[in-house]
Amino acid sequence: MKTHRLSKKPVGRFLLTLFVLMFLPISSALAAGHTLKAVSAWPKSVYEVQNYLKLIEIIQDKVEQDYPGELKIQYIGGPEVFPNREQVEAARNGLVDMVFTTVGYYVSALPVVDGLNLTRLKPWEEREQGVNAFLETLHQEAVNCFYLGRMGSGLPFSLYLNEPITQVADLEGMKIRCSPSHIAFLKRINARPQVIPPPDVYTALERGVVDGFIWPAGLITDWGWHEVVDSMVRPPFYEAINVVLVNQDTWQKLPQHLQDLIIEAEIEAEEYTLQRAREQIKKENQILKQAGLSFIALPDEEAEALKTAAYDALWKQVIEKAPENGPKLKSMISKQN
Repeated sequence: MKTHRLSKKPVGRFLLTLFVLMFLPISSALAAGHTLKAVSAWPKSVYEVQNYLKLIEIIQDKVEQDYPGELKIQYIGGPEVFPNREQVEAARNGLVDMVFTTVGYYVSALPVVDGLNLTRLKPWEEREQGVNAFLETLHQEAVNCFYLGRMGSGLPFSLYLNEPITQVADLEGMKIRCSPSHIAFLKRINARPQVIPPPDVYTALERGVVDGFIWPAGLITDWGWHEVVDSMVRPPFYEAINVVLVNQDTWQKLPQHLQDLIIEAEIEAEEYTLQRAREQIKKENQILKQAGLSFIALPDEEAEALKTAAYDALWKQVIEKAPENGPKLKSMISKQN
């Protein structure tokens, strides 16, 4: 009788195939790593977004150096992907993983964040004072996002006018273009707030629809608004606040070493942002001088009155909308620089 023996070669191939299949999911996962889809509230060409792209660059450089292939941040665009006021909601639902935006675009979901405009601290000081930890909890509950931190911005809001003033009372009755965060302040000094989209501001100034505007220092020449105003008023007030949020589910899926890496990159980017802001303001002020704008420095008493009106009005608004968390945030960030 002929004995049929099982060939060792097919058995060997079978065992090798089984071994590969057993470990394929693991090796594929390691090769693929984690990919985060990132968006910004403004187009890629905007000054502030360059800070965000720098953060992404820092993260990628650190990953390449320490954990190659484990993490990729894919910047997919700005408001052309999701409208800027809908991006935090997109992050909440996991449609995107990482958002760079301003607090004003999601203040309706988390009113207390408007108070960040009033900070007297640097970003790293806020982290040391426990502000970030406080805001992390609030963001998780309100928008299902991890609060990574704020990217500076080091650009204080300033008042630009088409006629000079010498005291706060001169602003009474003036029509001032502003964002919603400035409405309470302007009403307090009896000015007339006008919320107008940025693309329409130049024409509004040119036609006398408004007498001036409030905007972050260093960023008006991008819009050409220096061509249709005569003066910049000092002192500035508030801080233009931009923050980075990460979908909470995405954040929790990242291993601890990648979370630590991203936070380290954020801290590095915060310092870069503030240094860049100082240079930007200096650069733009030279352009404003060449364009013939005057720099109005209010007398000390009037300057203090302007800042007091600005800070008191917005804090009142924040605390009314967030009676529990507003006072907590105020106590954390009101330390003088």
